[in-house]
Amino acid sequence: MQLDQTHVKVRVRTLSEIGDLSLIMLRHYPRAIFGAFAIGAAPWVLLNALLLYWLPIREASYGLEDEEARAQLLRYGWWMCVLVFLQTPAAGIVTTIYLGEAVFEQRPTVRSAIKKARSQFWRWFPRLAIYRMAVPAMVLAAMMWGSDGDAAVDVFLLGMLLVWALIVRGARPFLPEMIVLEMCPVRSKDPAAITLRRRSKALHGPGGGDVGSRFIVIGMTLIVIGASFLYGMTWVQGVITGKWKLGLMTLLVYFPLSLWLISGIAVLVRLLAYLDTRIRFEGWDVELALRAEAMRQFGDEDSPIAQDPRSINAKRVAQTTVKQDQTAGVGS
Repeated sequence: MQLDQTHVKVRVRTLSEIGDLSLIMLRHYPRAIFGAFAIGAAPWVLLNALLLYWLPIREASYGLEDEEARAQLLRYGWWMCVLVFLQTPAAGIVTTIYLGEAVFEQRPTVRSAIKKARSQFWRWFPRLAIYRMAVPAMVLAAMMWGSDGDAAVDVFLLGMLLVWALIVRGARPFLPEMIVLEMCPVRSKDPAAITLRRRSKALHGPGGGDVGSRFIVIGMTLIVIGASFLYGMTWVQGVITGKWKLGLMTLLVYFPLSLWLISGIAVLVRLLAYLDTRIRFEGWDVELALRAEAMRQFGDEDSPIAQDPRSINAKRVAQTTVKQDQTAGVGS
């Protein structure tokens, strides 16, 4: 493996260029990317169906035209949007691993990505599915199953979970990459080790404002793309069948599908933004060139992805932090 001969050219990119590169990656790996994401998202899709599909099915039995039905369908759409948003980081783990390999390898396999995701399950699941509120929101949805709704739960409590997730993910969007690609240890007895918290601070700290603004712009763009997917599918159905009214097909298939499609794209864009952040703030392109030359001169080494947390800048940050801690200890 030649670290300076990557499948995706390692260089600084603007946000629009990251969008263009995402389309190129989708063109080169359409089945693999969406297939890997479908495998990771499948359990969440089934759980969402069990938790929420009863709502439109119940309202369809009475009719979908009255105001009460519209209110319940609005409630269904709100819950589905929030759940998919919260579940996306965990659902995209297989895709993240696959794309991390695709940067360096011409033909990565989805099977190997699935195997790695399983081996690291207890590292990423608590932090991406529980701490980032996906599982708590699903528990809340299960508690509301069969009810007519409660504004305190449907609006206020679920909204608070969403706000918390927005703040955390906006400030620390690259946590999945640090967990499964950089393999940062969660805790370590070695004071110089690049733990997950220390690595997160080193990567997100220098460009916090830029990372947050990109998060907002990407989110707004994906909302527009998702609406285009939804309206496109309903338009095709209307042209073919002549049925233009809102029905169960739109509610149970097209609407969730459009949400998961933009979620898959979001995982791809996030990884490319992660690479760009490392290049701009850590000189990752220079590091790869130096390590590639070292490999040619002195022999092979372990996976480049697994060794990334030991990058030069991250190590400097860790050593600085340790020195500060030691100085504070001496002063006290």
